[in-house]
Amino acid sequence: MQRYRKLIPVFILVLVTIGITAFRSAETSETPDLPKKAAKRALKNSDSDLRSLQPIDSMMKRVLRSLRLAGATVAVVKDERLVYAKGFGYADKEKKEGVEPYHLFRIGSVSKLVTAMAVLKLVDEGKLSLDDYVFGEKGILNGKKYGGIKNRNFYKIKVKHLLNHTSGWSLITYGDPMFIPHKIHKMDKVSYPIEFDDVIKFVITRHLPYTPGTHFNYSNFGYTLLGRVIEEVTGDGYEEWVQESILEPNDIKGMRIAGSFEKDKVKNEVKYYDYSPDNEQLSFDGSGKKVYKPYGADDIEMLGPAGGWLATSVDLMRVLVLVDGYSKRYKDILTEKTIQQMVKGVGGVRRPLGWRSVKGEHWWRTGTLSGTSALLTRDSNGMSWVIVSNTTPRRGSFPGTSRWAIREAFKMVRKWPAHDLFEIAE
Repeated sequence: MQRYRKLIPVFILVLVTIGITAFRSAETSETPDLPKKAAKRALKNSDSDLRSLQPIDSMMKRVLRSLRLAGATVAVVKDERLVYAKGFGYADKEKKEGVEPYHLFRIGSVSKLVTAMAVLKLVDEGKLSLDDYVFGEKGILNGKKYGGIKNRNFYKIKVKHLLNHTSGWSLITYGDPMFIPHKIHKMDKVSYPIEFDDVIKFVITRHLPYTPGTHFNYSNFGYTLLGRVIEEVTGDGYEEWVQESILEPNDIKGMRIAGSFEKDKVKNEVKYYDYSPDNEQLSFDGSGKKVYKPYGADDIEMLGPAGGWLATSVDLMRVLVLVDGYSKRYKDILTEKTIQQMVKGVGGVRRPLGWRSVKGEHWWRTGTLSGTSALLTRDSNGMSWVIVSNTTPRRGSFPGTSRWAIREAFKMVRKWPAHDLFEIAE
């Protein structure tokens, strides 16, 4: 008996040693094998299969069930490191193709943040001023095609008014001019397909309800017009200039303007689903055909600067770290003063520029199209994240549900990985 008692401490020591070894092994397995100088490649879901991040997996599955989303993509940045990028559900339900981080999604009005960044970069470079007039002899857009203005308040519109949605027009009179091609065709007797020049003429030859700078009224037209301003100032096409001057120099190589029809899908682009009751509409091209709303109801290409970009969740996190106010790992492309203007606004109506809303350290940008729901967030404590879905849900709030789920998941994460997936993501 005495002999066995002497062996007990030895036995306990062996058990403790085994336990410590197993624990260390488990901790090591929490970080995938990501060599520092690995070749760039497309990220996969397996790159974020970490036990410590399972709360995000669980809460995202809950979001998909709650809103009945076909698919979604998620990416999370902590202290400017991409620590998580994963897809959920289906990129194409019919083909049973699952979402991976490399899938491209239409991002809707998150595109406005990209356009605001482009305008403000030109401001920082001295090529444009927020107080530059848009129309008239002294305006940026002053050619023959911008003639016919009847209300002199149009000559008071400045670049900053387009950025903060205070240019003076209202949706009440005719609706959103970017989504009424048939009305423009009928009222102005122009032929299909309706071009952006037709939309501009429709707007500027009519009444301007408010004095610019005095009244907030969300405007897709205003941001699409900013695309034309960028073209006039740079001499390049909007999409090409943004790609060459902002995106590609910062390792964002896949973003582009989306097509409007299913036949226009590009490689790795998801399929879109609209479960709302009103998911059929006349095609914008004047064919007279009723179409499934995600494919042909709206001219996505014309909407480009206001809502037409395609991106992966990783692309959007790269975009965000360029204007997040942090520069320890990735330098912001705008000056500190300009980023403060983005967040706090300019002029009498203090609305953010590009961002949808700001509350302290919490800045966010929503995006909605038929078949698209998106929420990009620069949160507090160095956290930033994005969720984009290829679905318009029948009911429920995508932004509210997504924000709640992600924040609850973050509370349950006990240890964040030290890696930066930006370093290997192509």
